[in-house]
Amino acid sequence: MTVDLSKKPFYLNAEQIAWVENTIANMSLEEKIGQLFVNMGSSRSEEYLTNMVNKYHIGAVRYNPAKAEEVYEQNHILQTKSKIPLLIAANTEAGGNGACTDGTEIGLQIKNCCDSRCSLCL
Repeated sequence: MTVDLSKKPFYLNAEQIAWVENTIANMSLEEKIGQLFVNMGSSRSEEYLTNMVNKYHIGAVRYNPAKAEEVYEQNHILQTKSKIPLLIAANTEAGGNGACTDGTEIGLQIKNCCDSRCSLCL
């Protein structure tokens, strides 16, 4: 099976495709396996984050909320230490406060429901 990186959903140009192909060709098996894992971010220390990237070759991180400045610093460390850009996820279904504690909360349907007969309230 081949994937055409120039087509939907990627739309990469020739230079970008070359980067992807070269990157994959130069990855060890351990690095490829590491790309399958998402670290849940139990610490924000530079030592911990650097170890996660260098030792486990993680492909993504899902972090816990903190002040925006702390989250920025954490993500900066992760991205600068990683050979491959990381997917960074946050719990944002309730708004920006799921990503940063000083973010803006928005209402959830379940919070706004007041009828005990409503299936969303169960």
